[in-house]
Amino acid sequence: MKTPSSVMSSSKRSITSASTTTNSSRRIYLSPSSDTVMASNHNDNDKEAMALLQKYRDYCIHDSFNLVVMGDLHLEDDMSLHYQARDDCLSALSELSLLPSPPSSPPRPPLRRQSTTPGATNGLTDDYDKDHDPPIRLRDLLGPLKKVPAGELNLAQLEILLQEKKHQERDNSSHFINCHLVSLGDLGRKDIRHEPGDAGTTQSFLDAKEYLDSYHLPYDLVTGNHDLEGLDEFDTDLDNLEAWMKCFGKTVPYFSKQIGSRTLLVGLSTVRFRDAPHSSHECHVDTKQLEWFEEVVRNHSHEDGWKIFVFTHAPIMGSNLRVLQNVHLVNGCAWMNHCCAMTRSRFIETVKNSPQIKLWCSGHFHLSHDFPDSLSRVNQCTFVQVGVVGRKSTRDHTRQTRIIQGNDRMIYIYTVNHHYYNTEQVQERLRLDAKIDLERGEMWTNDNNNNNNNNNNNNNNNNNNNNNNNNNNNNMNINPQQSKKEEIDTPTTDPWFGAYIPQEQDGCYLESPTGKIASGKDMDEKVCWWHMHDGKVLGVHDGQIIEYDATTLSPLGVVVNRKELNDREVLIVDDSKVVILVDPETDEMEVVHPNDDGSYWRKYQRNKRVRQEEKAREMAAKLWLERKRGDTVLHY
Repeated sequence: MKTPSSVMSSSKRSITSASTTTNSSRRIYLSPSSDTVMASNHNDNDKEAMALLQKYRDYCIHDSFNLVVMGDLHLEDDMSLHYQARDDCLSALSELSLLPSPPSSPPRPPLRRQSTTPGATNGLTDDYDKDHDPPIRLRDLLGPLKKVPAGELNLAQLEILLQEKKHQERDNSSHFINCHLVSLGDLGRKDIRHEPGDAGTTQSFLDAKEYLDSYHLPYDLVTGNHDLEGLDEFDTDLDNLEAWMKCFGKTVPYFSKQIGSRTLLVGLSTVRFRDAPHSSHECHVDTKQLEWFEEVVRNHSHEDGWKIFVFTHAPIMGSNLRVLQNVHLVNGCAWMNHCCAMTRSRFIETVKNSPQIKLWCSGHFHLSHDFPDSLSRVNQCTFVQVGVVGRKSTRDHTRQTRIIQGNDRMIYIYTVNHHYYNTEQVQERLRLDAKIDLERGEMWTNDNNNNNNNNNNNNNNNNNNNNNNNNNNNNMNINPQQSKKEEIDTPTTDPWFGAYIPQEQDGCYLESPTGKIASGKDMDEKVCWWHMHDGKVLGVHDGQIIEYDATTLSPLGVVVNRKELNDREVLIVDDSKVVILVDPETDEMEVVHPNDDGSYWRKYQRNKRVRQEEKAREMAAKLWLERKRGDTVLHY
């Protein structure tokens, strides 16, 4: 793995330059008795600083944080783009600084524009920006605070200076106070070569640790499905998992970490690959982790003021993140615990019953933040899709990272664009995607960005990378000096699936399905869903018959694909007990039987270790026959 020295050192340079603070010899005094500001030889700069300190005297950073969330890492031989992504993130953190929390929460107008017009775009009210100053940032307070004698500062101001000093001593950066990083896993090479550095090998863990360490930020991580794929090195999932934990100094594969007075990060890891009943790439959290997670949530209650952010490699069922890939749907590895009917709905049930869970971040799909459904809301929880940073990992030509910024009453969700999506104006941008008001439970989204990308679902293989050209005031330039053109030649060969999620009042539900439901002529346009007699939920969408989870109505898998339908009619008979396919020309009939476990969706992909063992046995048998027949090669 190449690590250019120039790239490796660039983070140090950017950190050092970002932390430079001008210290004036002139001293400004805050009087604790009268809260008046006194200074000698006032000039305009002094007056501005004094006014700033007076206005924000009681602001604190008890629950202020910045959080970098990285999706599927997939290290590559040429790591230059990964290190460019690191420098983009550090520059963004420097630009954003922290959001100190105000001492109280005065009444504010609603975040959302109240409109009775159907389909009206939600956005900030006209009075919101006018009546409220832009949020103060820590970098604006540090300079003036350093000019004030310690005896004249209150506790909140002393804490800010103490935290700044601790961070500066640790990494020579005062701009990264209360900044953290979370990796969502899938660390090693995406292409398997059966050598060190492949996904799931010890070398891939060591390489990833070197990369994550280079951020000089406290970090934690969870496993992805590929992190247990070290089949050539480890015989069991437990051995593979223990090697991962040993590399990162962990005793368990899950984590909880407090990053503020009432903010908790919680990570859950997938723990099986070889032992998966179907697709090895299903992300599966075991019962022990689930019980631990539910206990952590109970012990950090909403009533006590906690807010919890959860991190898993794959999203959970019921999250309403709708844009996924056909391969994940077909193979049963789109959601956490996809194939486990007993546990897959426990995640969303916990979310719905726990208002302290405010955010849930996931990756796995290798798709961008630019789809309308890359952010979704269920009750008080915002579900966040996270993209990738590697050239070989992207499936839609974008390379992106999330930055979550917040204090005790607001959360800001940003995208750091690492790719060059505008060849005429070559620069990265830091884009604000959403604001969440924790007190009101409301979210404002950058609808302009989402609206520019509504056609992505219908243009799977023709993404021209210009959909993101959104030059509104929420975009901030970072690293404009990097001005080379990036050519991404990774083909988009695996179209994503704009998953339809049934709703009770969507007009597509069939109350009593009987007879012909759809035919080949209208199959592409047909959208409907119904309950079978046994309680299973089936539907027609995208020219296929799909099964949905009966609890969350999330798509489980394909029952009959477009090719298998082959213009046949779909009929429901015998009081919704039987699905049949009929050829209208020959009247030939095929019954769609449920699986042994009662489900209907087809488990096309079997466990990878089992398939490898079968292939090895077949090869051994072939070699034996060749030797028996005098080295005559048999062809099958």
